[in-house]
Amino acid sequence: SKGFAYYPEARAWVTEYPKDSIAKAKAIYGKQSAVFGGMEAGIVALYQKCPHLGCRVPQCPSSQWFECPCHGSQYNRVGEKKGGPAPRGMDHFAVSVSPAGDVVIDTSTVFTGAPIGTNTTGQEAEGPHCITGGGHH
Repeated sequence: SKGFAYYPEARAWVTEYPKDSIAKAKAIYGKQSAVFGGMEAGIVALYQKCPHLGCRVPQCPSSQWFECPCHGSQYNRVGEKKGGPAPRGMDHFAVSVSPAGDVVIDTSTVFTGAPIGTNTTGQEAEGPHCITGGGHH
């Protein structure tokens, strides 16, 4: 799905976490071992709700970001806040990968998203935004 997979039963987006960004991620997400373990396996599971006011955040195929239609918050492909009124990045679920390659998303605990200003991957918008007016908070 061009980098984004949505699983309604988990209320989650699953995206790839780039292996070359693991060292930067450890400084931010290392204390959330269940989240960081998924990143080390190359996977991020993001809670569908915007941390601003709880709207479901869709992916934007042109920018390759998540862009909230309610108030314009924008997040890169791994859920780190790039613009808008949200108080932090998108929240996460724990992810594990079995030896057979099965991905398991544990939705019993929501892990708080990264603080404003976090950009472990360096991913910028890859095309036009789907939502405009998000600003840069």
